[in-house]
Amino acid sequence: MLAGGRWLRAIGNQSIEAGDLVWTDGRCVYGNLAEGGEAALVAAGRELQIPIFLGDGTHCLYHGNTLRTGAKGARHSLMVNRGSEVAFSNKYDVVDVSLSAAGEARELLGEAYRRENGTVGYSSRDYGEGIGSKFGIYFDNGVHERYGIRDWYAAAEDIVHLPLLREGARLAGAAALRQLAKDAPSGRPEEKTVLQLEQCEIIGGWQESEQDYCLFLRGIGRTIYMSGNHLSCSGAPDYCWAADEKSFDFLSDVYELEMAATPSAISILREKYTSGRVLSISGISVEDDDVKKGFIDVIDSIDLPLPDGFRLAMERREKKQTASSSRDPNAYRYTLRTPRNEEICELDGYEPGDRLIACKTRPGMWLVSHKGELYRCGRGGRKKIETGSTCLNARLRPTRQCGRWMKGDN
Repeated sequence: MLAGGRWLRAIGNQSIEAGDLVWTDGRCVYGNLAEGGEAALVAAGRELQIPIFLGDGTHCLYHGNTLRTGAKGARHSLMVNRGSEVAFSNKYDVVDVSLSAAGEARELLGEAYRRENGTVGYSSRDYGEGIGSKFGIYFDNGVHERYGIRDWYAAAEDIVHLPLLREGARLAGAAALRQLAKDAPSGRPEEKTVLQLEQCEIIGGWQESEQDYCLFLRGIGRTIYMSGNHLSCSGAPDYCWAADEKSFDFLSDVYELEMAATPSAISILREKYTSGRVLSISGISVEDDDVKKGFIDVIDSIDLPLPDGFRLAMERREKKQTASSSRDPNAYRYTLRTPRNEEICELDGYEPGDRLIACKTRPGMWLVSHKGELYRCGRGGRKKIETGSTCLNARLRPTRQCGRWMKGDN
């Protein structure tokens, strides 16, 4: 860390931020608890120099409330720095990249998992006298598991967070079944429910290690209820369910969960669902006009961890949980806070999964990047810094190699 204009080794038992008073013997910083009555130095008494990497390949340096422009180098998807080390990710599907103390880069990708028994078609056929006309829905021949990274198929062994994704998919499927139980008719003698889809994907977040992460997940469950006279299945299990055409009825529910996963738990943040006569066949949805939609702000409040000890307080404005027919973009208040629980600013327009990083530059001032936009924050407010291109930093951290960075030598 930088203290009194010199780089010192931090080995104390307290977290230290720019602007803190620290105790040192001139070589090591031992934390910010008073020991021995010695005088304290001010950590980073001058504003830190923070490398900024832009979408057009430009290397910039933020210092003293000014963004200086350096060399324009190769384009990358994301950049991360730690001490004097810099790493880039060139994968288009990268969600986050981190850098260990040993200089090893770790990429977080948009992994996905799905377990499906989807509808593949329907039929209407007259079997003649004695049987009559039948209407049926065809399903995949058995349950299939599929894995992917963004829009690409992948092998199961390539999915690092598979257990987490399977659990998120299970939660979404269970939510869809619960909603269908509320919406479907009851008491019919011949009926069948099929769980068509359980799916989960990583849509945002960050990861430093297996014990330090916050991933944002989207889970989707899809179910279908069928009923009718002489309802029966032909072919393999759940292959084609058919009933007398005039009596056949069905109802489909699609349920979506927005979740935050940390080492301690998976928390459901928000839910939405669609219920009605919706038949999704090979990516095409057939539906009537009587479709019910619901949006539920589930969680009252939660602290979402961010990189480098920062966190985001998510708090519902209305204490009573309600369901509505449309999403309220102002249902939650999002407050960015320091590792010491100091309020930095409120964030308008934040959505769970947005890339959000911060760094303290001097006492009472922070540099914040939200969705690729840079802001100077202090006294509860924020001011946008014009960059001309998207900020592609995965972290905001000071650097020791300002010259090399500005020349594009990293």
